[in-house]
Amino acid sequence: MRGRRSIVTLLAALGLAAAGVAGAQAVDGGAPAGSAASAAAPAAAAAPAPSVAAGRRAYTSYCVRCHGINLVVGSSAFYDLRSFPATDKARFLHSVNKGVRAMPAWEGIVKPDELESIWLYIGSVNGWPPDA
Repeated sequence: MRGRRSIVTLLAALGLAAAGVAGAQAVDGGAPAGSAASAAAPAAAAAPAPSVAAGRRAYTSYCVRCHGINLVVGSSAFYDLRSFPATDKARFLHSVNKGVRAMPAWEGIVKPDELESIWLYIGSVNGWPPDA
């Protein structure tokens, strides 16, 4: 019985904390709680800007198994991204999203901001100019 009472107390406290946050948004000029704008605000804040650091994390999560650590691939069966041309971003995007030959399609799995970050990471490893 004691454990159940603790859970109920915790849930009540969380509800009060959430109400306090919603009230603070309304006082601070934020959108009223429950509005579409208040729901969109956390989503917009959650999407970080593409960066090399984010690209390294995403590359490690999605790409390293086939394309190797720091783009160093251990087999000729996989495309060596160190030779990918800096001027062919459209081909990169198409290959990752749609899949090409042995490469699976990642569209819907890799988010667009992650894909942009992976592109930046590949460019940083290859020494491409930042605006490539």
